[in-house]
Amino acid sequence: MMKRHPRQFVNGRIVRFYQRFCYALCGIGVIVLLTGCSKTPSALAPLIDYQGRVANTLERAPIAYQAIPVPRLPEVRDLRVEIPRVSISLLDSWRIEECAASLLIAERNSALGKLEGGLSRYHTDLKLVTRLQDCVTKFERNDSALAKRLATALQAKRDNLPAAKQHAIATDKALRHTLRVAGNTLTTADSERFASALTALETVLRLMQKSSLVPMAGETTTLPSQEQVEQALKTLHQSDYLPRLWRTLFEQYAYLQRLDPLIANLTTASGCSSVGIPQRAKILHTVFVKFFIAKVQPQLARFTEQGYAINQRLQHLNAQVALPALNHHIQQLIEISTELNQASRQHVQPWQDFFAACGFTPGD
Repeated sequence: MMKRHPRQFVNGRIVRFYQRFCYALCGIGVIVLLTGCSKTPSALAPLIDYQGRVANTLERAPIAYQAIPVPRLPEVRDLRVEIPRVSISLLDSWRIEECAASLLIAERNSALGKLEGGLSRYHTDLKLVTRLQDCVTKFERNDSALAKRLATALQAKRDNLPAAKQHAIATDKALRHTLRVAGNTLTTADSERFASALTALETVLRLMQKSSLVPMAGETTTLPSQEQVEQALKTLHQSDYLPRLWRTLFEQYAYLQRLDPLIANLTTASGCSSVGIPQRAKILHTVFVKFFIAKVQPQLARFTEQGYAINQRLQHLNAQVALPALNHHIQQLIEISTELNQASRQHVQPWQDFFAACGFTPGD
């Protein structure tokens, strides 16, 4: 067992003193100051206001915010995917100059082309496969030997596409930014910013779901253009909405769970186990209706609604991923909306018992 350094002990006492001082200031009338004192996430402000009022009424210690662990996106080095190199001879590259693949190969081998990565590179891989097929068809008529060599390269390129897609998913900066849990929460749910990020993610998913530029029988989705892919990736990379949404859901879930002791034995603590309705019970009733039902619950509902809306896309994304560590991370993002919704329902149960014991009706 590690011994605490005297300075650490003193610092700890100072921190606790200021925490208690903060709580003393943040009474029922000025509970919003708690956010500034303890640097709590902005998404928790309604919950902190509500629990402070409950704690004050019950003469219990308020629940302090504590930093929580959140899922960490796997590092790129832990998602390494090997892709065998495919090439054609320099002489053959000259001989196919009039072929559609020639320009694309030249672009890929240029200084800028070598910098292309992630899902943009995968889109180029799909185009290259299609253009190589055109070259094979073209040279089959007048140079069967060249056509055969190109066909070999084409097949190798096709065989590499699954690995190329996984490498693109693992390394794409915009996608990684989107799947990372941010350090800050949202303050309010923004439908426009959410819709913009959602549309961009759907474009990226359309690219992932294609293994060829050529439409297959029964396919209903079309491959987005290079411009559409680039715009979608730009939107995802510049937007912090989804990363902050993940953080919001995790923070609200963790904080709701920490409130369980506060409302334990609520009926007995309110005094409703005896005849009549004590003043304390009436105050608690007002706090629950005006602060949880009117403020906390709508906020939780808006965030969980967005979480459920994005879950379908995350499930489609996870179906395209064959990287266990990343699959696990995405699954955690999918599950948090349901977990928060369940925590919200469980939090209401003691209040329902309290309403019944005190004789309050839901419409009071």
